[in-house]
Amino acid sequence: MKIATKALASIMIIAILSLSAVNFAGAAPESSIAKSSERKLERIIKHHDRKMELRASVLGMSADELREQLKTKPFDTILKHHGFKDREAFSIALAGKLKDELRKRGWGDEKIEKLMQKRLERIEAQTDS
Repeated sequence: MKIATKALASIMIIAILSLSAVNFAGAAPESSIAKSSERKLERIIKHHDRKMELRASVLGMSADELREQLKTKPFDTILKHHGFKDREAFSIALAGKLKDELRKRGWGDEKIEKLMQKRLERIEAQTDS
């Protein structure tokens, strides 16, 4: 995968935060919090994963195969065909794949957790002011 390590870390943080926003919103997946988090995650992934390597690796296929399938089918259909219930399940798998990739690049669990804590502190500081 040719995505920069810093970009992987950013995508992982947003994926985890979007999942927690969906859980925070409760049983209403149509809530504005859940939708905005999902849109932000999609935008970040589209920007950093232009060649679709990351999404294809989570789905267990090559990027070329994914691009060909996207020409004829929507992404949600492809997800269901590969065993994902919905985009939330895909996001969970994506977050796990990103953590695994960061570990391969020498990041430990402690470093990943420290990064998450820094991001949460910044979010809390923004909401307090």
